[in-house]
Amino acid sequence: MKIIILGYNGLIGRNILELLAKNINKSKKFNLICVGRKINFQPFKNKKIKYIKWNFTEFSKSKLYFLKKKCIIINCIGKTNSDMKNLKKMNVEFIKKLINYINVNKILVRLIHLGSVSVYGAEKKYITKIKTIGEKSITVPYDIYSESKLEADSYIQKISKINKTNFSFTILRIANVFSEFKNSNSFRLIHFLLKKGIWFKCSDLTKYHFIHAKDVALSVFLTISYFNKSRNKIYNVSDDINQIQLHKIYSKRYNSKLFIFPISLKYLNLIIKNIPIPKILLNLFLTISSQVTYNNNRIKKELNFHCKYSLAKK
Repeated sequence: MKIIILGYNGLIGRNILELLAKNINKSKKFNLICVGRKINFQPFKNKKIKYIKWNFTEFSKSKLYFLKKKCIIINCIGKTNSDMKNLKKMNVEFIKKLINYINVNKILVRLIHLGSVSVYGAEKKYITKIKTIGEKSITVPYDIYSESKLEADSYIQKISKINKTNFSFTILRIANVFSEFKNSNSFRLIHFLLKKGIWFKCSDLTKYHFIHAKDVALSVFLTISYFNKSRNKIYNVSDDINQIQLHKIYSKRYNSKLFIFPISLKYLNLIIKNIPIPKILLNLFLTISSQVTYNNNRIKKELNFHCKYSLAKK
């Protein structure tokens, strides 16, 4: 079986490659094909690992010669912050063209697609409420990014019902990803506040929704390992941690006093709903005020998934 990583150069792609490369010699069942716009980064030299250059825009047989017969495709391609045109192009149009190529050429494919918990729109919709979000919860995207991710998810599910013989999927809806190296602005700020012992308290029940890139890679590895169980499934992949508990852990870890600054959820909700604010500030408000839980019991139960790199353990 060929396992193809599309976008292996990115943060999540690199961690998936690392985990699969460590296990490749233990199994005679798969070879790795790492696809990127640039292939200067080739960390593993192994006859079972190939690096192939592709621009992700040309869907011809000459460009996709590596995609044939039977394979697992791990899609790490996507945009998080960009204009509407580029978000649609990489999060939706790319998926549609890829799947169309698969169908036309009758390739047997399991698509492992990296989605986002943002499709539920929960942190904005339930800003003053306590809410548990499961895979069957309603989806209410609230920006261009979450809309594009949901459109891609929906298209994948639609095609799996039409092409039941050759096409199947697993969608991993992932929370905010962090790592030792590349991180979002929101994570860097929260991590700074954790280390400085500063907590903006909206409620004793607020939670942070961050997950390590290595744990995302683990979820992909387990999806492949439990191939039949994960067929045509959606899984929430999150490591939700109560904010006050995490701040206490960091306060003890850094031997510092915890400074608590109360913030009214009611007034924060009024600001978010009635005042236009920059996206970076909106994301911060949603991060510190969330009383949502992204339930990951399904992936724990079916694929034996457990986070190994939680912020609480770092």
